[in-house]
Amino acid sequence: MSGLKMSNSVFIQTQNVRNVLMMMEDIQMDTGEGCFGMICGGAGLGKSEAAKWYYANHPNTVYLPSTWIWRSSELEFLRDLCRELGIENVGNRKGRCYRDIMDYLFENRDAVIFIDEVDRLKNGHLELMRDFTKASLCPFILIGERKLIPFMQPNERGWTLTFDPVMFSPMKHSDVIIFAKEAAGVKINADVAAILHKTGTKNTSDGNFRLVKRAVQYAIQYANAKNSDVITPEIAGAAIKSAIHWAKK
Repeated sequence: MSGLKMSNSVFIQTQNVRNVLMMMEDIQMDTGEGCFGMICGGAGLGKSEAAKWYYANHPNTVYLPSTWIWRSSELEFLRDLCRELGIENVGNRKGRCYRDIMDYLFENRDAVIFIDEVDRLKNGHLELMRDFTKASLCPFILIGERKLIPFMQPNERGWTLTFDPVMFSPMKHSDVIIFAKEAAGVKINADVAAILHKTGTKNTSDGNFRLVKRAVQYAIQYANAKNSDVITPEIAGAAIKSAIHWAKK
């Protein structure tokens, strides 16, 4: 028996992902005054994975996760964005970087910019992004947790440019079944899916994408240790306990 194997490259299009695609279609049909898209939801629901998948499958798309140093330096944000856009000879002054980015966006009107963990930034960063999208009409897709909406709303000029947020929800039982099948080639029944779906703790909800993925990985390891090609309810129970152990703290 060769054993079950887990593929880390598998991506399934859940309803969350389909909602992102619908938002992107709406944004790309709008040619008004530039715009923001928003992807919101709790930690571990797959927001970043969806953005990275879109980035990998659509040309002229940028995915850039925020860094803590951006909070104290708008210049570092601009420099990192320059690098991600492929701008050479990145400058050391805010004005130079701003103009280089603006020039790039004017020359690449189909560019799409994903900025992750925006809710950890300050209003000045949002104002810079608003300048870019209003002038170039290239959309900026802002990703964050639930506090992203109250972060955005006080900025009325930015909020009026924002499409309806895509709110990420937990995985469904059917998503767990599909994920196990596509990621590991293993069929699980509804009872086992329900066990692997139960990721709720004081910090997470049931169907947390990150923890379900980890639980499936543990389940495969435990099944292989038993020389089994079937994930039983007992194996699933042990796997989910291991997966959510840290989240209970």
